[in-house]
Parts: sequence; structure tokens; C-alpha cells
Amino acid sequence: MRTILAWPIVFSSVALGACFGSTSDSGISVVRAEGAATEDPSAAERQSKLERLAIETLAADLGVSEDRIAIDSIRALDWRDSSIGCPQPGEAYLQVITPGHRISLRVDGQLHFVHEANGRAFVCRLTKAVGGVTPQRELVFGPQLLEARTDLAARLNVPEAEIRLVSAQSKVWEDASMGCPEPGRHYEPQEVRGYVLRLRHHSREFTYHTDLDRTIPCPGITPD
Repeated sequence: MRTILAWPIVFSSVALGACFGSTSDSGISVVRAEGAATEDPSAAERQSKLERLAIETLAADLGVSEDRIAIDSIRALDWRDSSIGCPQPGEAYLQVITPGHRISLRVDGQLHFVHEANGRAFVCRLTKAVGGVTPQRELVFGPQLLEARTDLAARLNVPEAEIRLVSAQSKVWEDASMGCPEPGRHYEPQEVRGYVLRLRHHSREFTYHTDLDRTIPCPGITPD
């Protein structure tokens, strides 16, 4: 067994699936993004460079134009070893904690992941579960997320690219109101499974409640 010191699959284009991180208590991946807006100009510049790096990396890997790529979230974390979150079967890795980022992006509705550390980035693809999170769990709230982002952008009259995912948490609602009952309407008790999605536009955060069919803002949203 070889010991890999660092960057075993930099810019690999072999199709292996998706790569994942930590889980919530419910087993669903919770993605937390860096602040999309900040009063610190240097922090804003660092995030802009990180976004650009991720988009350029994915565009080169897939052979697509950069304008087809949208960023879902940027998650700051410490990689546990020199695999930078992409361990390969049969390989051993140096146990070195390395600060970096995991960036999720979409191309034509398909989810992709770019891992970054020390200013270097690559597309991460794995078919096996990592950290207990399977591809099915990671992708399950994808359609609802796209719908929520489109709805919020329309309500605020801003580009969808400005909307960032803050977190996604599984939820079991007590009835079809999904925690947002309409005045004067009666709801029969029933188990409704869905998600609570938190989105951010600049300094404002918004919450959407979802099931398999609906994605609604809760509470309601005003443009101001």
C-alpha cells in the first residue's frame, strides 16, 4: 500500500460519482456556506477568488463554458488527511489537517463538487459514501433547492447567481401546512417529510419549507 502525501487526483477527469462531507443527526448532509456578503473587503475578495477558482476548475474538467456554472455553496472546513476529502480505494494518506473549502456547483441542474486547499482545487468524484453520506442523501433536496432559489430571485428581482445556500435540514411536518398554515384553512394531521432550506442574499437570510411537491417561503418574503 502506497502512502500518498498530497493531491492524489488533482484535476482528474475520471467519472467516479460525487464526494460528500459530514451529516446532521438525521443523516442528511447539512451544507453551510461562507457569508456571501461581508463588511470586510479582504474577505469578500478572498471569496470572489475562491468562486472564480472553483468555476474555472469545473469548467475545465467538464469542458463547458463558465457561464453555465452556478455556485450553490462554499463550505470552509479542515480536511483530515492529504486526500483532501477524496480518498481513493487501496491508497493510504498522510494524516495532516489542512484548511480548505468544499464548493458545490451546478451545471444544467447537475450537482458537482470542487475541493480546495492552499489555493489549489480539483473536482471530487466518488461513488462510495464518505462520512456516512450517500449520493442519494446529498442530492435529495436538489430540486427543491433549485425551485427555492428561482422563487427567491424572482421575489427580490435579483439574479439567481446571487442567491446562496446556507443550510439544508431534513424535517418531518405534522401536517400539510409544513409549519406555515394559511389563515382560516384546516389541516388534517399527517406526517409530511421535507426540508428546511436557508438561503442568503447579501446580508439577508430567507427560509423555505419543502416537501416532495411544494417549496414555499416561511415566513413570507417582502422585497425590502
